[in-house]
This record gives sequence, structure tokens and C-alpha cells, in this order.
Amino acid sequence: MKRIGFVIGTGLALTGMGACNPGSGPSNLAQVFVSPVLDSIFVGDTLAPRSVTYLGDNGQPQDPGTVTWTSSNSSVITVDPVTGKITGVKAGFGLAQATAHGVTGSALVVVSRALQISLLLDTLYLMPGDTITVPVDVKHQAPGVPTVWFTTGNNAVFSIDSATGRDSAKAAGGPLPFQAFAALGPDTVADTGAVRVVSLTDTTGGVGAYTILGTVVHSVNAAAQSTNYPDALAAQTFRLRLFVAQGAVTAEAVVVTIRTQVTTPGTLVIDSISPNEALGAGSDPLCRPPRSWASWSTIAPQSPIVALSRHAGSVTVTQIVPVTGGFAISGRFSFLAQRTDLYSDPLGVLPIRGTFVAPLTNTTGRC
Repeated sequence: MKRIGFVIGTGLALTGMGACNPGSGPSNLAQVFVSPVLDSIFVGDTLAPRSVTYLGDNGQPQDPGTVTWTSSNSSVITVDPVTGKITGVKAGFGLAQATAHGVTGSALVVVSRALQISLLLDTLYLMPGDTITVPVDVKHQAPGVPTVWFTTGNNAVFSIDSATGRDSAKAAGGPLPFQAFAALGPDTVADTGAVRVVSLTDTTGGVGAYTILGTVVHSVNAAAQSTNYPDALAAQTFRLRLFVAQGAVTAEAVVVTIRTQVTTPGTLVIDSISPNEALGAGSDPLCRPPRSWASWSTIAPQSPIVALSRHAGSVTVTQIVPVTGGFAISGRFSFLAQRTDLYSDPLGVLPIRGTFVAPLTNTTGRC
């Protein structure tokens, strides 16, 4: 399974880049902007030098003079110190850094292998009877169409169709591994994931997993809960929560709030919510949700991050079964979240996908 990076402390906490890669240096006001701020490349390929804009202390463009280029990670990208030409060395990401008048700005470069397959969900939580087609992303440099297939060992927990990646959960157990392969010409690559099939007996012990697919892949196994409740205006509401606890504190969470009760399987739309609606004075998006929405957040030390859903997400409940004290549900969700600290920046977009098996309780008291 992938554990490529941590979204808080690595590629997505681009505090040195800010919303538009502001520079750092001796002046509090001067800035260097490198454009494009995000690009991709295959191993062995090159990128032309980035464009550099220098803003002086008065905020006006000035001649940058002699620009010096460096790489934040020369094992992934090299950058010619004079021309700024970028070369991909190995899969990963690095910053092409331009320094002018003692101020530095950066652009992010993501490097892919000539053939690469990535699981968009590397851990699947299912109930017996669930099915899901494993989502994958394949990148390739050579012309043609890669052949993709899937394998797993014989087991009583789940099976996977080798050609389509359709995963069928059979009995509680796991996590057990599976592999996704891609082949094109002489190259074959693989990625490994896992399936856990869960049967809840009461309204405790919910589990789930989600993957954030920003500039760094961040995969999380989490506890899961859900509830139907009346909001502050007595409108029926459903909430799904996947969270990571550190003692009594929630360190990280995905929250999906839907403006209807969940009583039968089906797919529900996740809409957008603005920072003002979610975080503004007088707003109460949990007890007075303006529409169905979702979020991801973390309380990383000195760098809390909140990302709010954009349009066109969804949560699908695949099964609802009675258990002691309520119900158990299973399903999946997918939405785009925009970081509030990078709200106008493409680098702040976080595609988030997850699966869950969660207890579902019904409460009558208002939020």
C-alpha cells in the first residue's frame, strides 16, 4: 500500500509558496513569482525555464536582474543554475526555485515514471455483499494503450475480476492485499492495495479509509460514524464522519453533511460551501447547513488546514443493515475540496475519495 507522503508536513503545506508562491528573503514586501506554478514531466524529459516576475517593496514589477535557479530535491528534478532548465530524474516531486535580489519563489514539478499506475483508493472497507470497481490512474509516456489487470490470492474474504478490477466482498476478514498492473511495450508496473471486509454487530467500531490526491498522496485509515438528526430548523439531516483521534483530540477528519435522512441505499450529491458560509461570523454549517457539503480538516501544529467541498461530489450508501442499537451502513464518497488558505490557487484543490463501514444512529434532539 502507498504511504507516499503526509499532506500536512510535505507537499501540500507549501508555506514557502503561499497562494501564488510568494518569495522569501530579506524584504518583508518584495516577492518572486514563478510561472507556471505547477507542472508535470516524465523521467528523462525536460521542461523549459519557468517565467520569473519580481515585485519590489512597492508591489510593482521590476527587473529581476540575474536569476539563480536551484532544486529543492535534486534526486527528483535538476534545475540548471543559470538557465533554469528542468530535467526529471526519478518519480516524485520537487520545487524549482528562482532567487532574484535575495528573494526566492518556487514552482512545483511532479515527475512520473514512463509508465505508472496508481490506486486512487489503496484501502477498501466493505461489508459482505458489497461490490466496487477499484479506481486506478495510469500515466504513460509511450504511444499506445496500456493493458491493465488485477490479481489477488485465493481467499474467503473477497474476489477481484482480473480484467475489470471489480471487487466483490464475501465474508468478514482482512485486510488482505491485491495488486493492480499496467503494461505497455517492455514496461510493466504495479501498485498494491488492501481490502478489509467488516460486519458490525452494534453501533460501535466503524472504520473507513480515504485518500487525498493532491500534490502528495495522503492515505488515512480512520474511525467512522454516521447519524440521522434534525438540524436547528428541524430539517432532517445525515452526517458521516471519518476521523483520526490522538487521545481525546480529533487530529484529522472528513465530514459529509447531507440535507436529508439516509434510510435506504442510494447516491446523494455533495455540493459546495464557501469559506464565509463555513467559517464566517454567525455561520453554523453543521446545525444550519446551507446545502449538502463536505470538508477535510486537520489541526497540524501551528498549521491547521481546512478544505471545503466544491460542486459535483457524491456519497453512495450501498447497504443498510440492522444491528443492536441502530443500523450499520457501508459505502463510498468522492469530492473535490479547496483549501481555504489557497482558495484561489489550483494547488489548493484536493481530490478526496473514501470507503466506509459505519454505525448509523438516529437522534431526535435538534443539533
